[in-house]
Amino acid sequence: MALIALAESAQDIASGFNKFVDPLPESSVEITALVAECYAISSALRRLSTAIDDPRYYQDVPFIYNDVAIVRESLDYTFRDVTRLFGGLGRPTHISRRAAFHHVWREIDDFFYHESHVSLRRRLETIKSFLLELTDLLIDR
Repeated sequence: MALIALAESAQDIASGFNKFVDPLPESSVEITALVAECYAISSALRRLSTAIDDPRYYQDVPFIYNDVAIVRESLDYTFRDVTRLFGGLGRPTHISRRAAFHHVWREIDDFFYHESHVSLRRRLETIKSFLLELTDLLIDR
């Protein structure tokens, strides 16, 4: 997946999380933080893509290429998991809208904690930091 397409996915994920704020006011702080991280990742991906495409840095791109591929793949998997978990909202159910959002929110939280022993927000913060470092490495080389 290209970096710009992944940046657009980050924005889509942010939009998806925005839908959780009203039904889950008790979790609005964490949800808003996730939305902010998604937009920050989108920005970082666009900045990295711009740097990679800049002729001034062409000779240095090979130094970060493998790391970019790893972080891109990790982020792609993370976004696919979130999108899959969002799908729980589309299933017909006998529970209220609030209960459905609460259930999916818990599933998201549990899934990422059990998978890597960190929250989704912490994972996104780490990915964002890595993207920013890669861009800085490329530009400052």
